[in-house]
Amino acid sequence: MTKLNLKRLSIVLILGTMLWMGCATPPPQVKEEKKAEPVKRGLFSLPAQVEKIEEDLITLRIEKPAPLKNDGKLTVALAQGVIDTCYLLEGREIFLGQAKVEVIRVSGNDVQVKGRDKTLLTVGSRVNFPLEKKFLALKDFEVITGSNKDAARYVQEDITSLLVDSGQFNVVERSKLGTVLEEIELGQSGVIDPATVQKAGMLLGAEIILTGTLAAAGEQWNVNLRLINTATGLIFAAIHKLGPIHELVAAGPIRAYDNIDGGFESGDPKDAGWEMGRIEEGITGVGGYQRVYLDNNQAANGSKQSLAMDFKMGSQRTGIDWMRVAITNSNGRALAQFRGVKFFIKGTDNFTFRFRIIGMRGTWGKDFPVSKEWREVRIPFSSLSQGVPPSGKAPTLTLDLRNTTGIQWTANDGMMRPGTRGTIRLDEISFY
Repeated sequence: MTKLNLKRLSIVLILGTMLWMGCATPPPQVKEEKKAEPVKRGLFSLPAQVEKIEEDLITLRIEKPAPLKNDGKLTVALAQGVIDTCYLLEGREIFLGQAKVEVIRVSGNDVQVKGRDKTLLTVGSRVNFPLEKKFLALKDFEVITGSNKDAARYVQEDITSLLVDSGQFNVVERSKLGTVLEEIELGQSGVIDPATVQKAGMLLGAEIILTGTLAAAGEQWNVNLRLINTATGLIFAAIHKLGPIHELVAAGPIRAYDNIDGGFESGDPKDAGWEMGRIEEGITGVGGYQRVYLDNNQAANGSKQSLAMDFKMGSQRTGIDWMRVAITNSNGRALAQFRGVKFFIKGTDNFTFRFRIIGMRGTWGKDFPVSKEWREVRIPFSSLSQGVPPSGKAPTLTLDLRNTTGIQWTANDGMMRPGTRGTIRLDEISFY
């Protein structure tokens, strides 16, 4: 074979090999697994320094959050005690940078964690410790000695307000699970059933349950709080403070933090803040009226009762304000932990109504249609706009959801013709 033929044969073999390699199925590529990013739900980070490392145990000294402004008030001292004792929860896994660790022990400013990954931490190094919101449920406080039973509710309300305003806590709904919380007995011995506490925590979505008792002792209140870790079912902190009796006498307005009980299946609606009964003329106008009552003939979703209002819009105003009809709940509420309201509603005709939140200095609302069939309405609080008087002049204000004085389902003479009459029914009201 000549050199030319050998050269040609070599070229053919090379081309054939290249074509075969191009047509062959390439080996599967191993996709590099992407490391999961840590879930970041921290409000902010607390500076900390590594004090000691013993195998996988790491001790850190943390600079705790700035204390509440202390004006010497008993409830401020109690709220500060709660913050100080549960700014971190034992048993929780967190991230220090990219290092996953478990909080083993918290004692004042010293925190011991256990590293589950190899870390780059060294003694003396500075790190940022994530501070996360805790989900907390309150078992109603109780006056066990003393005649001023309202003091317990005032202390509970004030402490809750301070905890929510600190930005470190979500107060979870507990209205539908009261029987579960009532099973948690905290007597003189402090003995509780951990299984019951863990069940309550799971149902409530709460990591902490806070309980409290007040006892009048001479001229002072003796207040005891207990904090229960629902993961373990154990009391992890007890707070005891003394304060003057007179401090809790003028309780002021009470605000509710739990969800509204808007099923109307039991109890007296008046006890829950609903304004019942008949109004003639006045705000409803000349010849107008409204009557709010429980209706056991029509209800949403197969329930037994709804809240109904028969109404007639008057022929003309009796004052300078709007002529209107309204279903009103006048309980003060802190709504900052909720995003909106949902409810079922129907009317005897097609109407336009408005959901309103009444604040300390004004009202905020949103219009929605009412039809002849039950329908669910959801109204985000972010969609509410400030109400204006008939004159159209009103100062620009901001709705403070931490301190509202009532909610309404209303229609005025700008939305409904004079003389209009009918009935609307409300049911299954809740905040979400």
